[in-house]
Amino acid sequence: MLNSLYIVWTEKNDLGIPILDEQHRGIISSINSLYYFMHAGQGHDIVEPTLKTLDQYVYVHFKTEEALLHKAGYPEAEQHLVLHRELVEKTRKLSFNIERQQDSKLLLKFLRQWWLGHINQEDKKYVPFVKQLMKQ
Repeated sequence: MLNSLYIVWTEKNDLGIPILDEQHRGIISSINSLYYFMHAGQGHDIVEPTLKTLDQYVYVHFKTEEALLHKAGYPEAEQHLVLHRELVEKTRKLSFNIERQQDSKLLLKFLRQWWLGHINQEDKKYVPFVKQLMKQ
């Protein structure tokens, strides 16, 4: 188990927008690190800083993505931002439970489902708008 990744990134997850693809891979890498430390028995000493790193990385990613969506004139930008806020709130609630030594599997499952679903469904909706912006 310690030699396997929780989420394996594949090319089908790429949006074709280099900065966002790179940030998505970084987020997935952070989730994989969280999984590793939780299952390696590293406990609270490593899990808490890993959660903070993930939180900070997600913040930077959302700022990048949101700026691109607005600049590209994506008509569903505001609805997309609502999804971002919901993720942050749910992740913080689940992370709080981890810090209180409760079920870590729930957080990992949520993160995997949310990120892969969000990237492959919601994010792919804005790709034509951002790619048009990139051509300018």
